[in-house]
Amino acid sequence: MKARFALRVLALMAIAVAASAASNLNMSKTNFYRLTCSGDLASPSQVQALLVELDRLGPADEAKLRQWLPASFKRVGIAGERIKKLVILPRTREMKEVGIILLTRPEDEAAAIATTVKSGKSNSSE
Repeated sequence: MKARFALRVLALMAIAVAASAASNLNMSKTNFYRLTCSGDLASPSQVQALLVELDRLGPADEAKLRQWLPASFKRVGIAGERIKKLVILPRTREMKEVGIILLTRPEDEAAAIATTVKSGKSNSSE
């Protein structure tokens, strides 16, 4: 009986950890881009400032974004050295915006992509 209870508690804790990792993503979007990053990487105002600059840039290909983004992090106050991986998702039928994911923990990539794509599908009627 105690073993079952302990197993249930461990299972609930594992689910809670996974849920908190997925819910700790800061997602914002513009007409061209959807930005996803960890909530501890950038404040909402920093994310908004980056999105304003992305809007000014307009539509860009992946190569241009990979060059432009790191140069822009410092301007908006985002600690670029904390970003371990930059993921750029192209526009698809599911997502009308280009997805940009800033990861401080590369192991969160699958959850961040799933969150970005899922949110893109739910907003596809806008």
